[in-house]
Amino acid sequence: MKEFSKEIINIDGDDYTLFLNRKGVIAWEKFCKSENEKVKQMKDKYKDLMKERTEINDNTNPFEDISDELLDSLDKDQELVSVLYVRLYWILLYTEHKLPISKVEELYKKASEEYGEDKLVELAIQMVEDANSERKAKDTKELKNLTALRPRKN
Repeated sequence: MKEFSKEIINIDGDDYTLFLNRKGVIAWEKFCKSENEKVKQMKDKYKDLMKERTEINDNTNPFEDISDELLDSLDKDQELVSVLYVRLYWILLYTEHKLPISKVEELYKKASEEYGEDKLVELAIQMVEDANSERKAKDTKELKNLTALRPRKN
């Protein structure tokens, strides 16, 4: 297996090696397939909430779009996101440590307390991006520039 993405994380005083390649990314997608539909629905649910208000006047209520139901669903949605990343960390730790998911859940909770869950998610995203990138492969050679290819507009 090529080492596309490998990092070391210290949790509760112990070092753990996180490893991810394309096989791991596919496994994560497999184990999160049913939740992925819920994540798509989540994106739609919060899309309107995150739109920038262009007009603010003296009668504008800053909380008009934010109900208690929305806040409750936000907490449930955060739990779902946590479940997805626990599964990814299970896969990240499995190659080197063969840990059961119950142990990974404990470690993820401890790591969240030490680093914050947002940092764990950032690290996981970074590793997925690295695993999806062929630039990290050991056998990747320097490629020539394809001059006929027009630059993309962002």
